[in-house]
Amino acid sequence: MKSTVNKLWIALRLPMLPMEVFGFYANHSSALIVIHKQQVVCANELAQNNGIKTGMPSSTAGLLVDCQTQERDTSLEQHAMQQLAECLYRYTPYIELQLPNHVTDSGFMIEVSRSIKLFKGLSNIIEHIQQDLKNKHYQFELGLAHTNKGAWLLSFRPPLISKNANRQEFINRLSNLNLSLLAKTPQSTIKCKQLEQHIQNLDKSGFSTLGDITRQIQSQSLASIRKRWGQSFTAFVADIFDIEQQINQPSLFEKPIELYQPEDFFYDSIQFDYPISNLEQLQQPMEFLLNNLSEYLIKRQLHCQKIDWLLFDIYHNRQEISVHCSQAQSQWQLLYELSNIQLEAKTLTFEVDTLELICRNTLPAENHTGKLAFSGNHSADKVKNQQNFAIVTAKLKARLGEQALFKVSYNDSHIPEQSNIKIDINDTAEDSLPAVHLAALRPSWLFNSPQAIQEKQQTLFWRGKLELLQGPERIEGNWWDTPTARDYFMAQREDFLRLWVFYDLQKKRWYVQGVFS
Repeated sequence: MKSTVNKLWIALRLPMLPMEVFGFYANHSSALIVIHKQQVVCANELAQNNGIKTGMPSSTAGLLVDCQTQERDTSLEQHAMQQLAECLYRYTPYIELQLPNHVTDSGFMIEVSRSIKLFKGLSNIIEHIQQDLKNKHYQFELGLAHTNKGAWLLSFRPPLISKNANRQEFINRLSNLNLSLLAKTPQSTIKCKQLEQHIQNLDKSGFSTLGDITRQIQSQSLASIRKRWGQSFTAFVADIFDIEQQINQPSLFEKPIELYQPEDFFYDSIQFDYPISNLEQLQQPMEFLLNNLSEYLIKRQLHCQKIDWLLFDIYHNRQEISVHCSQAQSQWQLLYELSNIQLEAKTLTFEVDTLELICRNTLPAENHTGKLAFSGNHSADKVKNQQNFAIVTAKLKARLGEQALFKVSYNDSHIPEQSNIKIDINDTAEDSLPAVHLAALRPSWLFNSPQAIQEKQQTLFWRGKLELLQGPERIEGNWWDTPTARDYFMAQREDFLRLWVFYDLQKKRWYVQGVFS
């Protein structure tokens, strides 16, 4: 059964978002339009004052006024929507996103009934939300109602904020709305063209407002609407007013509200007022973005080890810089140092118009136990040493190349030259050896590949005469690929250098594999 909590939805409609993601605003001094598939999807005030309307062909708009044109970028809009959703998440987890499409505005529908007490009133929630959106320079329209679709519809009228607002008051306000607004309401049950046809047919039948539909329902039930306009349209109307379709009463059972799941990756960007060609001018914006990343990680008790910088010019040319850190971080300082080192090693191939920061992979912060250090010096020194090591290795990589620094890690293989591999210096090396290797005789140094030994008159020569001291030890492997069978010995050269040599049973030849200390 329905809970005792009365639902309260806030709709936030962002009609100018297609333009605002490019850094343009409604009050821009020149006429601006955003187009998609040769149709106007957004126009600023000056363009609208000259007769340009959304849905108009871009060629027609060009005849009305000389205006600047921008092609719509829905990916930028989606990034902006995700950032705003993260901001709204502090007020409620019940967030529904209305992503960019060609029919309705982008926006949000959030359910806040459970948050009113926490924020000491509905007006406080709305005030905070309005301030957040203004700080981010987004123009928005706000609506309140007892349903999500009802709130969206009421966002086309000035908001009426009342702490005593109830279901009947919202229905009364909805009843005054024109039927044409139904086409601008998010829904997935009716095709857009079919909905427009329904609205036209309703208008021809004498229905001009939503109130005309509610009066029809009250006098003849929803069945009359269903019979003429179909089940999908009836369900759409019932969702707007929260009506039980069978008995024309408030719904007894409520639909579960979708919980918003915050994105697992961090994204933020800065678009500059003028192109930047000097690397030093990027340092302050990088510090600003890294501060935002640090705040994001600390709030969620997360760490990261890798970030990506993306640099763009006005022609969308792109340069990418990846920054790795040996230890997981939530603070920005070390990432900033490493980013500067990487930046110094690069050459800008264009003037930078936009700087983006992305952190795709995060790790949960772990609680570590250790010895008590009452002075705090041990812990501080450890962190400082880790940071110094990370900075030194980053500088070496920047000057010598990525492949110049590496670790050696154990690789599970019986063949000696295949029993170790080179790994990135930031990766964790496997240094625990199986018992068979710990117990056996092994040299301190191995050659990358075995070197051939000369054999003359049953005597072995490798930079001098060799004498076998100990062995053999049979090593076999790779039977599934290239079968290998060797007999290993310790040998001593004339200068007393001890070597690890073997006789290859397949090739019938002697080789030296390594050197003992």
